Amino acid sequence: MLFWLIAFLLAAVSTLVIVLPLLLRPAREAPARESYDEEVYRAQLTELGEDEARGGIGADEAAASRAEIGRRLLRAHQAAEAAPAGRPRGRPAVAAGLAVALLLPVGTFLFYDRWGSPEVPDQPLALRAAPTQTPDIAAAVAEIERRLAAEPDDAEGWSVVAPVYLRLGEGEKASAAFRNVLRLRPPTAQTVAGLGEALVQAAGGKVTPEAETEFHKALALDAEWVPARFFLALGLSQQGRAAEAAEAWSDLLRTGPPDGPWRPVAEAALADARSGAAAPPATPAPGPSAEDVEAAEGLSDGDRRAMVEGMVSRLAQRLDAEPGDADGWKRLVRSYVVLDRPDEALAALRRVRTVFPATSPELEDILGFARGLGLKADTTTP
Repeated sequence: MLFWLIAFLLAAVSTLVIVLPLLLRPAREAPARESYDEEVYRAQLTELGEDEARGGIGADEAAASRAEIGRRLLRAHQAAEAAPAGRPRGRPAVAAGLAVALLLPVGTFLFYDRWGSPEVPDQPLALRAAPTQTPDIAAAVAEIERRLAAEPDDAEGWSVVAPVYLRLGEGEKASAAFRNVLRLRPPTAQTVAGLGEALVQAAGGKVTPEAETEFHKALALDAEWVPARFFLALGLSQQGRAAEAAEAWSDLLRTGPPDGPWRPVAEAALADARSGAAAPPATPAPGPSAEDVEAAEGLSDGDRRAMVEGMVSRLAQRLDAEPGDADGWKRLVRSYVVLDRPDEALAALRRVRTVFPATSPELEDILGFARGLGLKADTTTP
């Protein structure tokens, strides 16, 4: 109601601003056209006399021109006397202004009431930007699944949905889809390595022996296929074979594409493997540092998660064997937060409380670090 009251007042003010000057202006009679012609001819006679006085025109020519102008002046005078009296000027303008001033708000009201949305509340500025049109992936996948249920030998459908499953973190479905692609089409390095990656994802980031087999098959089809080489190097790191892993990572970095998004992860893994190779054999390789986890952001979703989860798994195993490493516990908690596994992060904090005394600086340091990550560390009782 307030909106319409304000709109009415604004429309009324606008109408007055338009119409009042027209109404207040006094009406005047508009002279007839013949009167204008009479004034023009008189002015011509005056100019002719001035030209004759200056010698700009001869006497004979001046007399002939004066006679012709006089005849025209006489006709104009006679026509002016015969014309009807002048009519008031300005009334049509007043009527037109009044019509516009009244029709504009009325028309606007009718248009807005019919096609506008007067009851919709205002939106924040951040929500007024044009929305980015993103496809409904879930709906598209559901449609493909319905199609594949009716046509299980549709190789094209399986090849489309397999990498989508992989991106969505559906490792089991992705591996089944890649197996169907390989059943219906000749194997390629991409599809075979895709099956291996799906198996890694289904195993929680661990490069299983079955996945290793698929990656070796992919390299048999294309010896330079980067994803297969990446995961085989990751498998060596997960197995603690630091020297072999360092060689595999170094070879991948040396011969792989220079602009590959996986390079930051491979560089971090190479440094990790080299530090593990330099340590005594009984000491497992350290887990991921903050830089390692952040470097994984340059890789695809599936590859990054597999990389980080493998390193986190090794760190957790080392802390089970050597629980007194306070910095290692902070790295483990942060890694769980990055992987969006808060329950495991809280479980790690409960384990920390059993390792360090309640008043120890190590425990306070770890709990303060966890609170900085947004975890409710004070509620984690053993």
